[in-house]
Amino acid sequence: HVGDADVVTHLVLGDLGPRGAPCLVARLQVEAAYRRGDIRLYLRTNSDLQRELDNWDHLTSLHEGYVSWTPRTGLGLDVGKKVMRWGTGYSWSPVAFIERPKDPDDPELPREGFFLLSADRVTTRPATLQTVGLTLVLLPVAGDIGSDFGDEPGLNAAGKLYLLYADTDIDILALAGPSQPTRLGFDFARNLEPHFEVHGEYAYAPAEDRSWVTAEGEILTARGRVHRGLLGLRYLTASETTYIVEYQYNGAGASASEIEDLFEFISAADAHFVETGDDSLLRRARWLNQELYSDRPLGRHYLYTRVSQREPWSILYLTTAATLQCNLSDGSFSLTPEATYARHADWELRLRAALLVGADRSEFGEKPGRYRLDLRLRRLF
Repeated sequence: HVGDADVVTHLVLGDLGPRGAPCLVARLQVEAAYRRGDIRLYLRTNSDLQRELDNWDHLTSLHEGYVSWTPRTGLGLDVGKKVMRWGTGYSWSPVAFIERPKDPDDPELPREGFFLLSADRVTTRPATLQTVGLTLVLLPVAGDIGSDFGDEPGLNAAGKLYLLYADTDIDILALAGPSQPTRLGFDFARNLEPHFEVHGEYAYAPAEDRSWVTAEGEILTARGRVHRGLLGLRYLTASETTYIVEYQYNGAGASASEIEDLFEFISAADAHFVETGDDSLLRRARWLNQELYSDRPLGRHYLYTRVSQREPWSILYLTTAATLQCNLSDGSFSLTPEATYARHADWELRLRAALLVGADRSEFGEKPGRYRLDLRLRRLF
């Protein structure tokens, strides 16, 4: 603490990549906050330095940087680049209309925000309806500002109505604007017992384009209603074992046969390059994968399960966990066991392995590499 300022620095080191060759990733994240009266400034930057084989690459970007004004309790205004955390899902949130997608392999990783203007109003009362909150957001897309939110320029508007009703958290959400399809949704979370929580989400788009790729590399598009949903639970045992289970449905995802067609085209493009040296089909396959499948779950039906144990075998400061992400349509899955040791509050050491299992032409069966070993050393300054 320096006066009214807080500064936190994260340094992350270590990665053993899926190609069988070790690589080094150094990530420096700087968080700074300054408060003076009703005004708060917040800044978070991310710098990555990576060496794989003989190549070095580095990138520094602003993840968040905004100004908050809270003239009185329950009323706030934010302007700048900010992450809006909407939804109750742990690994995926279909109602996170104005957020970048979570990494299902590591959903707690910090994400980059968008430039926006948001206003919040919260009121509380001693009644069955205990709390009412309203959040309104304006998100512009113009030039380089918001260009990764959508292709069409213009001003997008989103809103969230929060209700704490009979000890149940409920959100009603909406998004409208030229850059993304209009969407409506709601989520809920409730503790049935102090150690047992259920949560869910539902999102509906009345007119959204769904695109997929044929085995010949042709793009097919159909416009119609798209439904997305999630239902999950979180259970904590007396021995401090935490279970998280979620079923996920993505109506815009690809069916098992469509996933097979995608990888069939990629395989044909690779064979064409080997035979002729022409990489045009490979470049098209890469572009199709980035455009159609990079910002959403690839398939339609998933089961997400995570089990974590605090201080197993009475080993202090150790936490072990295992995460399973299964595509229910094609039967492929990833299994990620991990162990985290935090002897001191400012240091964290994590060892994690990702095992990918699946048949040919399935989602996880076609991932680059069959396993990934990850070693991370995290330091807070």
